[in-house]
Amino acid sequence: DDAKAAAGELQNLTVRLPRRAGTNGRLFGSVGPADIAEAVRAAGGPELDRRRIEVPDPIKTAGTHQVKVRLHPEVNATINIEVVGA
Repeated sequence: DDAKAAAGELQNLTVRLPRRAGTNGRLFGSVGPADIAEAVRAAGGPELDRRRIEVPDPIKTAGTHQVKVRLHPEVNATINIEVVGA
């Protein structure tokens, strides 16, 4: 039940990550699971273990991205990540 409540909370949460980017929207570096866990916590979301955040490829461009979080073996959530070039 706790995992389902956290999944509902994450579904409604929009996470913004400001990162340095070039003029074409390409980031200097990348956004990984640890960065996402920190941003979710800063946005008022639940505490997430970075090892449960699934980022198939490192995020290297500005824009909106979706990542999956395994909260429980039977409960997954999708987070909308908005990477903003600064």
